[in-house]
Amino acid sequence: MLRRFVLLALVSLVMSACADYIGGPYHPRDDDEYTDTTGGSVDTTGGDSDSAVCFTRDILPMLISNCTMAECHDAIDPEEDVDLTSYTSIMQGSERIVRAGNPAESKLYRSLIETDRDEIMPPPPRSLTAEQIALVARWIREGARNRDCSKDSAGCDTTNVTYTTHVQPIMQRSCTGCHSGTNPSAGINLTDRTVVATMATSGRLYGSMAHLAGFAAMPPSGGKLDDCTLATIQAWKQQGLR
Repeated sequence: MLRRFVLLALVSLVMSACADYIGGPYHPRDDDEYTDTTGGSVDTTGGDSDSAVCFTRDILPMLISNCTMAECHDAIDPEEDVDLTSYTSIMQGSERIVRAGNPAESKLYRSLIETDRDEIMPPPPRSLTAEQIALVARWIREGARNRDCSKDSAGCDTTNVTYTTHVQPIMQRSCTGCHSGTNPSAGINLTDRTVVATMATSGRLYGSMAHLAGFAAMPPSGGKLDDCTLATIQAWKQQGLR
């Protein structure tokens, strides 16, 4: 009887282990501590699905705003030879920081989730939100493509622009890496809605973003922001800064 009991116990243990291996509990990957909140399905086919992350609209402005200040990862004197001002410099730099399809093996992503204050990027007090970090992970997982959907007419709806839904995300993506905190660049804190509205009313917000003559080009690294973003800022002003 005892031998039979031991045998049944061993069989049960083996079956449990097999179930866990074949179809049991999911074991998260290294890059799964953040939830992908960007919406849509993940495009792994290399196509131009509307749900795929757009590098020039969603990723590059965020990196430029938060990581390319002078003496950091700019094009002039990039720290550790990591230049984050363009797709080419990110993907073909002397140090391979992105491995397409694998966020956990990409130094760019790992530096964003680093817990060591001496290693995390951007360095304190700057930091990306969990949603922004998830977006970087998703871009890498989708193949880290140089996808540009900034001029997709179907994706640029400026009929009912509001600060919370449209303008604030633009500020977070493209501006608040420098213009936030207790000592914002040029004394302009673009996390404050009143400041953003004042800048929009005066024309300085659009002028800087569009790199118009007579305005300080923002962001200072890279080109102007995409046409849809600029149209959204203009529409917000014209529709009463709601």
